[in-house]
Amino acid sequence: MSPSATATATFALAGLLGLASFGGPWVLLPAVVLVGALVAVGWPDLLDLPARRGTTALLVLVTVAAAVATTAAVLTARSRGTEIAGVLGHAPAVAALALLAAFAHQLLRRDGRPRLVESVTAAVAGQAVVVLGSAWIAVPSTYAGATLAPVVLAALVATAAVSATTWPLRVVGPVNLLVGGAAGWLAGVAVVVLGGGGIVSEGRWAVAGIVAGAGAGVLVSAWRALSSRLPAARTVPAALAVAAAPLALAGAGAYLVGRLLL
Repeated sequence: MSPSATATATFALAGLLGLASFGGPWVLLPAVVLVGALVAVGWPDLLDLPARRGTTALLVLVTVAAAVATTAAVLTARSRGTEIAGVLGHAPAVAALALLAAFAHQLLRRDGRPRLVESVTAAVAGQAVVVLGSAWIAVPSTYAGATLAPVVLAALVATAAVSATTWPLRVVGPVNLLVGGAAGWLAGVAVVVLGGGGIVSEGRWAVAGIVAGAGAGVLVSAWRALSSRLPAARTVPAALAVAAAPLALAGAGAYLVGRLLL
């Protein structure tokens, strides 16, 4: 896949997450699982790992576990009328169990376990990506509501488009900061103009959009610097993982913006 096709896939997945954020946890759950599954399927190819099927199965399992746990936490907090701030308290437990599962996967390998350290390290990194992605389910529960997700995703899409160009990284990095911040600010202002700002003031939406957009610029630029050096990055499974990974990584950041700035 070409960089433009990868950016298009990022746009499509961002649109899916943005629309699903207005449907509640049960609608967000399959959308988040889809993003995580794309990471899981392409991650072993992207990093040229041994035992690829086992690594993919492990990452899919962690994706589903993290998404289900977050959904259950959000629904439980809503039903009890309790503070929603602790809905990601399960994440460290899921990450710890996933780490144990990564070691168990290596013990079950029957290929002589070549490149053991590389395989474990890559699997744990992939687990971190998909666990962070589960935070999208909690984003609509912040004070900003469901409209926060499209604001963050708009900045991600804009910076992904810049990263799809042939410009060198030394140019893409600064441009992404500017484009991301501008896209986030415009999206935040649009939310207020369209009446979706809720109880959050216009000034806070603007600040949150700029911060989220600048963060998206840093994230996408760093991800391009890492993934563009990998030989398999343009094969279809790996390219889909390249497209989905920034969206998953941005989930926790979007939740923090909603909790701390709005």
